[in-house]
Amino acid sequence: MTLTNNIPETMIPGSYSEYNYFAGPNGLPANIQKVLLVGDIAEGGTLAVAKPTAVYNESEVLALAGAGSVLHQMYRAAKNAWKYAQITLVRHKATAGTPATWTITLSNPSGETAATVGGLVRVVYNGKNVNVGVKIGETAAKVAEDIATALNAEVAAPFTAEAAEGVVTLTAKANGAYISAAKGGVNVSVEVVSTDITAADPILTAGTGEIDVESALAAAFPERFHLIVLPTADAPNLTLLKTHLMQAAEPLEQRGQRGIVATIVDGASDAISLATDFNCERLHIAAVKNAIPATTWEIAAGLAAIFASNSQPNKPMNGLPIPGIGLPDIADKWSGEEQDALLYGGVIPLVETDSELCIVRAVTTRSTKDGVRFTKLIDTGVIASLDYFRDSILAMHKVKYKNKVIHELLPDALNEDNIAVAKSLEGVQILRFIDQYADQFITEESKDEPGRMLCQIPAPVVPGLNQIYSTIDLYLN
Repeated sequence: MTLTNNIPETMIPGSYSEYNYFAGPNGLPANIQKVLLVGDIAEGGTLAVAKPTAVYNESEVLALAGAGSVLHQMYRAAKNAWKYAQITLVRHKATAGTPATWTITLSNPSGETAATVGGLVRVVYNGKNVNVGVKIGETAAKVAEDIATALNAEVAAPFTAEAAEGVVTLTAKANGAYISAAKGGVNVSVEVVSTDITAADPILTAGTGEIDVESALAAAFPERFHLIVLPTADAPNLTLLKTHLMQAAEPLEQRGQRGIVATIVDGASDAISLATDFNCERLHIAAVKNAIPATTWEIAAGLAAIFASNSQPNKPMNGLPIPGIGLPDIADKWSGEEQDALLYGGVIPLVETDSELCIVRAVTTRSTKDGVRFTKLIDTGVIASLDYFRDSILAMHKVKYKNKVIHELLPDALNEDNIAVAKSLEGVQILRFIDQYADQFITEESKDEPGRMLCQIPAPVVPGLNQIYSTIDLYLN
């Protein structure tokens, strides 16, 4: 063995020493899951298109994305779900189209010029109630103005409000058909309580235009974001996301990432069909049945934050709630049979449990291989564990073997260090049976390419516990 150091040459007598910070075990790398939110800004936001920007508080989000923007709503949903989520925003290119509008017409009582009975008018959007009091003697025009003022005071409202002659007009803060989609978009309703002022149901003029996340994903490609959230689950953008995820995970990039979207569908078959089309171990589609007082971009952002909170990659997230997201009606809860079909099809069912929206089981869309049922990668914990194992191996290689030369002892040393990393992950129950797989750790010098070492590294991932099957025997003695 040849000893080397970095102490400069000198003729002065004495004893000289330096520090080597990298001797011995260095521990496992932190498993921090950075979240990238892809969305649009509102008027007043300064965030440039395709410029990923980390944010550390809501004030920064308001300045960059604008109050009530899609990105602002996503940020709030993520932070409500898990306040420690590390979040970066990226704006997709401007959507060519028009914003959705909702008009609410208020009227005085028949034969009267103002309210003769006090009460309130309530505007509801995605589970948020905005109440405006009505006093005796107030006109419909005055109440409309009060409603507009109250709505504009809501920091996260997804629209602006104007009132004129008893008509309140709400205008979405972003272009696009998805903003006002019947399932997954912003839904507005109005209720009148006690007063004899009347309010017609909102009249929707749907937004137009489709979003395109290509430039946003391209800008984010050089950096690693462990969880990437899109505001919609449309096929063109999911195709872009899948391509991004798979390319970033390739051997020359080595940035394992996962994508998350949400969808609201009439039945399980719609969501299963979408998942089957993509069949990707890095892509996750969460589904709610029929209706929920939340948007798809809020649901997806909240789900990503829960994923990020799970520091042990193979730990199941069965039954974990997504705090801050509204609840579907009881009639819109997935049945057990539907939940099973969704899971088999690679879709995450979201259901109400104990007054919270919960993950049934965190699965990926990878459910088949060559048309045959394939379960190795169905649980997200498997690909997350493989990514973390690779991160741990690469971190050790970078610290201990950067700028080394190949000598006769190197293959054994490198092999032993690979085993040591695996043993460390065995100690935290991410891998198992490492001693049994010891003979499958192989390291040798390449015979074809000078300066290259070849390593074979088994990864026996510890599966998460998802089910317990029991038979209970009855005895009447």
